[in-house]
Amino acid sequence: MRSFLLTILITVLVITQTLAQANALVKGVIDGVTGNQQFISLHVNQKYLTGSTEDYYSNILEDGSFAFAVEMQEPQLISMVFNQNRGYVYLEPGDTLVVNCSASDFQYSFQFEGKSKANNEYLREYYKVNPTESNAFKLVQYQQNQFWYTIAPEMDLKMRDLTVEEFIAYLGTRRQNALSHLFSSSSNLSGELSKGFSEYITAEINYDWAYHMMAHGHVYRKIKDIDQEQYYTFLDNMTNMKGRIGNQFYRQFLLAKIDRAYELQAEKASNPYKGKYEFAGKYSSDEKRAFLQSEMIGSAFSKRYIAETIPMFEAFLNNNDNDAYGSKVVAAYEKSLVNAIGTRASNFVIRNPGEEEVSLSSLSGKTVYLNFWASWCRPCMKKMNELKPLEQELKSKDVEFIHISFDKNEAAWKNAISKNGFQGTHVIVPEGVESSIAKEYEIKSIPQYFIIDKKGNFAEKPTLNSIKDLKKTLVSTAERM
Repeated sequence: MRSFLLTILITVLVITQTLAQANALVKGVIDGVTGNQQFISLHVNQKYLTGSTEDYYSNILEDGSFAFAVEMQEPQLISMVFNQNRGYVYLEPGDTLVVNCSASDFQYSFQFEGKSKANNEYLREYYKVNPTESNAFKLVQYQQNQFWYTIAPEMDLKMRDLTVEEFIAYLGTRRQNALSHLFSSSSNLSGELSKGFSEYITAEINYDWAYHMMAHGHVYRKIKDIDQEQYYTFLDNMTNMKGRIGNQFYRQFLLAKIDRAYELQAEKASNPYKGKYEFAGKYSSDEKRAFLQSEMIGSAFSKRYIAETIPMFEAFLNNNDNDAYGSKVVAAYEKSLVNAIGTRASNFVIRNPGEEEVSLSSLSGKTVYLNFWASWCRPCMKKMNELKPLEQELKSKDVEFIHISFDKNEAAWKNAISKNGFQGTHVIVPEGVESSIAKEYEIKSIPQYFIIDKKGNFAEKPTLNSIKDLKKTLVSTAERM
């Protein structure tokens, strides 16, 4: 019976969680579930990549079984939450993981089966020796410049109470013991560790050490009178240490390192994030550079350095080939805009080259997707192509797509529309960001769009930058009143 129910559950989940995108499966059984404990959730932290967390939910059947079809961008830890208890497991693209546990002792009772069994057995033992604090409210925070170090309470006590030499020795011994255990433990496991996991856990060990070395030297430099030049020689010995961008300690180390490097520069930019953005551009690794620069852009927008950040934003979008990081900075830019939901959208009247008049007021009673773009803008072209099937589908919903181009070359604009078969209503404003409509709508860079409801007011945009979520928002807006 349990097998039959689990098969049905997996089939339903595969359909509802978009199997076309899912590339990993997590399933299992929780023993001792009571009547009020009806679901379990799984969370994939993609904030460093896309700016958001991917959340999955599964009902728990009568026999305690659950299942998730998950989309994994790269190998990393994911968290499972049940009844306010959180546990971590390791998952990579192509994995199947079975997690059996007890409702009364959730994460401490994890038993594993499946392709990723050996990886997670090792991880469980590793965290017994090197526990991590999953409750963010218990972490100790220290701000240095624009960067916040977060330290587990036990590690904070070591940093505070040990001398500089004792702390360096403590971290070094802790790291060496973990590496020695990793290389000697494979034979004691029920299967082989995957290459991806071996690389991940090696980075976890190495950058746990490196991050806390950075934190200690930065936070306690004056309190303990740390010789900065001598202390930071440890960075010179890290050239052969490989990082994994899916590893949190590695990402935090990179951010801490660039913060200190910028601090040491003689000349500072008026916008500190601009200075760090430029510094990050010196990295040869495409992924490392994309991560750091996207973080600096997001931070700058959140601190309202809008005008100074626009050139960085545009350069990043046109030079970065990773769409996920592009979505992340676009989302950060849109969040910084001041056109508030529910306020009146400014009317405009634009004549296209055929002398036809296009105005917002003439579309009263319809939902409007107002899009600012240009044929020379790579991210704009990508979004325009994604919109084509959506425009066709929403014709019957009274949704109008108005595309305002900032092209200076009319021929190039017309050619892009014709060649790609772009739908909707098109007008061109060669003055671009200097045009009156750009100033009214505070368009400082493209791509940019707004959703305007039937009353002519700004409507809420989707929280995720995907066509599926855009469609849901447009339909919901169109069906109101």
